[in-house]
Amino acid sequence: MIAHLGSRLAHPRGSARAVVDLAAIAANYRFLRARVAPRAVYAVVKADAYGHGAPAVARRLMAEGADRFAVAQADEGVALRRAGVGGEILVLSHADARDLSRLRGYALTPALYDLGQAKAFADATSALAEALPVHVELDTGMGRAGLRPEQLDEAAVLLRAARGLAVEGTFANLSSADDRSSPATARQASLLREGAARLKAAGVSTGVIHAANSAAILASPDAWLDAVRPGLALYGVAPSAEPWPAALTPALSVETEVVSVRRVPAATPLGYGGRFVTTRATTIAVLPIGYGDGYRRSLSGRVAVLLRGRRAPVVGAISMDVTLVDATDTGADRGDPVVCLGAQGSEAVGAWELARAADTIPYEVLCGLGARVRREYLGA
Repeated sequence: MIAHLGSRLAHPRGSARAVVDLAAIAANYRFLRARVAPRAVYAVVKADAYGHGAPAVARRLMAEGADRFAVAQADEGVALRRAGVGGEILVLSHADARDLSRLRGYALTPALYDLGQAKAFADATSALAEALPVHVELDTGMGRAGLRPEQLDEAAVLLRAARGLAVEGTFANLSSADDRSSPATARQASLLREGAARLKAAGVSTGVIHAANSAAILASPDAWLDAVRPGLALYGVAPSAEPWPAALTPALSVETEVVSVRRVPAATPLGYGGRFVTTRATTIAVLPIGYGDGYRRSLSGRVAVLLRGRRAPVVGAISMDVTLVDATDTGADRGDPVVCLGAQGSEAVGAWELARAADTIPYEVLCGLGARVRREYLGA
């Protein structure tokens, strides 16, 4: 059952929650769809929709007319089907011919990204009365998966003879689209076109051709091709820390509350290892969130939370279940709401701010939210 706004008033003490604004995700989808129209849009909801909750997100996008989704693994596609999600579900990253019955049973479209794997699928589907839809991945410079240019002739022979496979798409993954100065995106889009043309000339239907991720949708129209695959931008986060020409609305906030207030004198060590020592009489607010919830230990002493509409710095080592903040300047009482990611008043802590502090990327920040962080949904 989806929790709505009213449940935020009655959440259990001592918990953290991720509040997901589905209306914001829908607005981001509409913006991206309009930007690339009339091209098809594959909404990328892998990794539990980047931590936002894939079933709820996909159902909301269906209400906006979305009928193509992309996941990484078959299990993710199965979960969407069981949640009532229709349309095409493309399995981008890993598919195994031994899982054929489940792929067919849940109407999932696997990607062929390796000659041996493609042959296994051709053999497994040879007796099917109805061909299995597949997409073919080409390696245009990412280097981690996909058929390489020198393999295309062999692949064409295999696919042309594979009566049990129906190629409905051809795609590549872009390696550097978030770097707008890199020539790699244009080069990869060109190589994808060339590879698809070679397959088509060899008698293989290439179907819809797609490569553009969020960054390419925002900055590289030449890579839009027949369809696009927005991921991070759907959730309102820009592909890099620099300004992007986009009207994106962040959809997720991570919230908790003060469960204890402690007033300690100067020279008091705090947390594991006593790595922070107060230099003044200090008001410490204790928060029930830690690295067990995805609030990373590497953020210790490098970020602030929002408390009473102001920034309160994190002090001491973030532990598995608890974070300490210096609330001397903000004030604090037990029960005060706290925002670790998101906005409160005129202040905001964005995913890129946390990512830079943790020396990582927003994808990892969002996907790293722990299972015990309860998801609550607005705008369903």
